[in-house]
Amino acid sequence: MEKKYYTYTLNTMVLNVIALLILFVFVIINYAFFDINILDIKICTLVIMTLWLILHEVIHAIGFLLSFDVKRSNVVFGMFLEKGIFYCMCKQEISKKSILFSLLLPLITIGIITLIVGYIISSPLLVLLSIINISGCAGDIMMWFFMMRLPNDVRYLDLDDPTSFTMISDKDLSGVKVLGIELKDSGIYDSKKMYARDKSRIKISNLSWVFLIILCILYIIDLLI
Repeated sequence: MEKKYYTYTLNTMVLNVIALLILFVFVIINYAFFDINILDIKICTLVIMTLWLILHEVIHAIGFLLSFDVKRSNVVFGMFLEKGIFYCMCKQEISKKSILFSLLLPLITIGIITLIVGYIISSPLLVLLSIINISGCAGDIMMWFFMMRLPNDVRYLDLDDPTSFTMISDKDLSGVKVLGIELKDSGIYDSKKMYARDKSRIKISNLSWVFLIILCILYIIDLLI
């Protein structure tokens, strides 16, 4: 039987709303334990949070590479703040087991575990960072639920759009639906024609560069004041 590809797009607006709801709920819950005020964050804390989100993507990459059959050259990073995303992509076919492992790794390591540690050592900053990460895992969580509904023999592939991913299977996947994930395209899969053409190791949009430069300037000013 011929294999088909199914390319899905992530509805970033829906996922960002879910992320904000998660953030709001966690902050309200934790307000009883710590004086966490999202609207009153020093610049140095904002820098740490940005680095924490970058660490989130590095951990995704570690999850990919622990699959052993993944080439480092096929693991790429990027930042598109105009779309509200940092990303790590694996531009080669991998198994369902590998993508599930990579999806959950940041949530568990610098989300749930660090949140528990933050409570134990009474660290509001670590708790806040953990909450930010759990909120940023909204897309990962939706993708995990989506993947769990697919057959075990499906293959996962990232192409060049950081807001989409492709599944390869000889079974019909068109009926599988999860909030925030929409089927964009499907057809007969041909590995010679369908592959990632842009394998830049790091890709940062112009708007993201502006944000990083402004953040660095504000951080220096904050240190000097």
